[in-house]
Amino acid sequence: MNAELWLGLSGTLTATGGLYYAWRALDPAAVEQSRASFVKERDDLRARFVPLCEMAADMHVLARPSLERIDGTSLLWERAMRPPTPVPLSAVEVEWQDASPPDMPSLLHAARRGLPRQSKSHRYETYSSAMGALARPTLFEDRPSFRLVRADWSDLRGPRLLFGSGQYFDLIDQNEAVAHELALATRRKPEDRPPWRAVPMRRLLADDPLLLAERVVLPSVATLTLRRTQDGEGSFFLLYREPGRVATGEGTYGPIPAGMVQPASFSPLAHRQDLNLWRTIMREYNEELLGAPEARGDAGTEVDYGQPPYSLLNAALADGSLHVWCLGMALEPLNLAVCLLTIAVFEADTFDRIFAEAVERNEEGVVISGSRSNGTIVGLPLNAASVNDLPTNRMSPPAAGLLQLALRHRDFLLSDPGGFQG
Repeated sequence: MNAELWLGLSGTLTATGGLYYAWRALDPAAVEQSRASFVKERDDLRARFVPLCEMAADMHVLARPSLERIDGTSLLWERAMRPPTPVPLSAVEVEWQDASPPDMPSLLHAARRGLPRQSKSHRYETYSSAMGALARPTLFEDRPSFRLVRADWSDLRGPRLLFGSGQYFDLIDQNEAVAHELALATRRKPEDRPPWRAVPMRRLLADDPLLLAERVVLPSVATLTLRRTQDGEGSFFLLYREPGRVATGEGTYGPIPAGMVQPASFSPLAHRQDLNLWRTIMREYNEELLGAPEARGDAGTEVDYGQPPYSLLNAALADGSLHVWCLGMALEPLNLAVCLLTIAVFEADTFDRIFAEAVERNEEGVVISGSRSNGTIVGLPLNAASVNDLPTNRMSPPAAGLLQLALRHRDFLLSDPGGFQG
């Protein structure tokens, strides 16, 4: 056999072998392996949550020097993300803007690179579809949400937030995917910061992680609840978000309450009455501390804010036994989620009356409330020693950041509920 014929035959055999192994790589067993790997990677993401947050924070602070850590935590913000001084929540103006969400083709295309196989010839189209099929938590539904269109924290008339329409899975398709991407890029060398080319989704957002004009940002409201006694002492509460129950932040300690800015029903009026940060917080109090089912309104039933506990919370706000402050918004570095930061300070007797039947567990996890006496929960002491005793390897960035901000302003928050200084 001459050399030319042998080379031709060898090339044919090589190509045939390549096609065979490419087909074998997509046989049912390989597809199942791809799916199993996705689940294991999510387990790894949960196990390394805090170190990954720290790494992501370092990456984004280096890429955008205007970003800074909040008092040493991994929670990030910059001057444009907060008012000059904290303001009453009622001073934050919220408006609706009827605008279609951006398509995000580059982000979604980058996200698909890390998705598992759905069949021999196709990957899952979105992260939410893969998560729903392979790692579905108890609470997982694509509900309407309010999308942040514009945020102006420096307006002389007060902070101004514009919202449009969005869907909850828009958040999953970005936030969980970009977090998963970093976990996968660092799996073999967990201590080494990966090059930007290894994290293509994150690279698209390196210069501007908000990028409100080009990606869907669905903010949450994270509220640190403080119970203030007459002698000026204070305490706080957390929620342990149990693995397998929630779609984001599972296995971490978060502030209570916390929740997405969403309409509470499918009523045509919901966008008008529920685009309200205080109502969002009130509904979360009802669900997370009092154990009420999530306000869903599938049949179009609107929430009656004239009934307890909403009426009690509104009355406390009106009579000054409750003050709610907004400190701005921040960025969770691992999943690039945006959260509005608020602190609610209750006088102890008001808190005890409204939350006399506080639950120990809710649909999302376990309420961390300190000792209980005759149904009264007193919380954990708001001091540096108590905060330092918390499991730092499981603290979510919003919880860690809010606690540090509360410690910074502790004297004022606990001594004079009538105003916020500096």
